[in-house]
Amino acid sequence: MARDLFVVDRGRGPAVLAVHGQPGLARDFDAVLSHLVDDHRVLAVDRPGYGETAGQAIGMAANAEVLADLLVERDAGPATVVGHSYGGGIAILMADRRPEVVSGLVLVGSVGRADSINVVDHVLALPVAGEALTVAGLLTFGRVLPRLRGLVSHVPGRGMAWLETSLPDRTFVELASRQGRQIWRSFVFEQRALMGEIGAVEAALPEIRVPTVVISGTWDVVVPVSVAASVAAAVPGSELVTVARTGHFVPRDAPGVVVRAVRTVEARPRPG
Repeated sequence: MARDLFVVDRGRGPAVLAVHGQPGLARDFDAVLSHLVDDHRVLAVDRPGYGETAGQAIGMAANAEVLADLLVERDAGPATVVGHSYGGGIAILMADRRPEVVSGLVLVGSVGRADSINVVDHVLALPVAGEALTVAGLLTFGRVLPRLRGLVSHVPGRGMAWLETSLPDRTFVELASRQGRQIWRSFVFEQRALMGEIGAVEAALPEIRVPTVVISGTWDVVVPVSVAASVAAAVPGSELVTVARTGHFVPRDAPGVVVRAVRTVEARPRPG
């Protein structure tokens, strides 16, 4: 399946693989990878079920295997794996189950602990109600909220700044208009996978043996700082970095923080 992925693969040097969240695209990391491409080999994918990658969504462990195989097939490993949100859980499983292809982790607003799954997550995973709410939610997320973000960006004030960092941008307008049905199906499938596999992700945290930086925006309401702190505490030798006045979309709003984390991870030896 790795051969079927849409992959951005540019530059030369130490490899960095970027893994997007739920929903998401390879281009979510454009601002980060543009700062690394001069001295790194940067790879970003549309995961199965999203963007230009054909086919159905797959579970977290299956994603981990497909992406590990991609690094092997392209002779790009070991790589620093940067995982955002749901993609962070995939990155954790890669480091645990395929350690030969992972040299370091940067976990950004990452899932990781079973106790971080809230009531909304459980409802969205339900067979009927969850599907209906997902359709309504993605319509709002993809078409309404990006336009609202464009409006609040012109209004001064701390409250408006918080709202701007918490909202998706116009990338999601394109997603919703071109691939609404596909995104809906992928989101629902992955929500159920999250419920079923988050325990395995949490169990993998203390087994990670690569340099790790965990990043969290202080205004993140999707994966709060408290979750990031618990993830960092569970990974041996990891570092927690908090980003003030930033929400869940750290790769978009604070790409320099992610770039510095990649360079930090690369400079550190593996934990003993």
